[in-house]
Amino acid sequence: MKTPSILLTFAALAFGSSSAAAQTTHQVDLVGASFSPAHITIQEGDTVHWNWVSGLHNVDSDDGLFNSGFPMSPPFSYSLTFDAAFLASAPANGNYYGYHCDPHLAFGMVGSVTVQTNNPVLQVDNLLAGQQAQLIVRHATPGAAVGFAYSVTGPGPTTLTAGPCGLLTASLSAPVKVLPQFVTANGSGVAVLPVNVPPAAVDVYIWLQALDLGNCELSNGATMRVGL
Repeated sequence: MKTPSILLTFAALAFGSSSAAAQTTHQVDLVGASFSPAHITIQEGDTVHWNWVSGLHNVDSDDGLFNSGFPMSPPFSYSLTFDAAFLASAPANGNYYGYHCDPHLAFGMVGSVTVQTNNPVLQVDNLLAGQQAQLIVRHATPGAAVGFAYSVTGPGPTTLTAGPCGLLTASLSAPVKVLPQFVTANGSGVAVLPVNVPPAAVDVYIWLQALDLGNCELSNGATMRVGL
């Protein structure tokens, strides 16, 4: 993993997350060479319970954020609660957690969990070397300033002072830097910041977050690798 100081230029920011108690358990069956249902949307605090029905399988995050272990045959199960603590420790772009079965990836055995929260949601599009990425925040305070921060050393946590918002705990490892540009969220609570990605940044890992200065809430983190 390369971590040169060639991506963007920042000052200090931080991360905060609302807590939510576990609410609903969603079951996903592993049958043949598929997850059923394969793609689900849940609320923060919900639990996903993967249930082995037939075949030799495992559940492996596309980004290395969770793993059920070696492939197993039924009876077997694996559960994961997508609460505030997990979201902070395993930040995912747009709160989208893609996963697959290692033995059956070539057969298209893939799935995803999208987590809805009360906080702003950060999504990063087109993070490609030599191109222009889009940092997109949804569910921000309409008319409020939104800031963006990153780290190239890891997902934190790090406690920092975020101006008038005081102390917040970032899902970013030190040193944490913040882009000098702030974006005003539109009437729908959407803020978009275009960022030029240096050509030499290919394969660099980066962790990003956004801060809604209107209510001092921070977004999910986004764990990303700069592509070609």
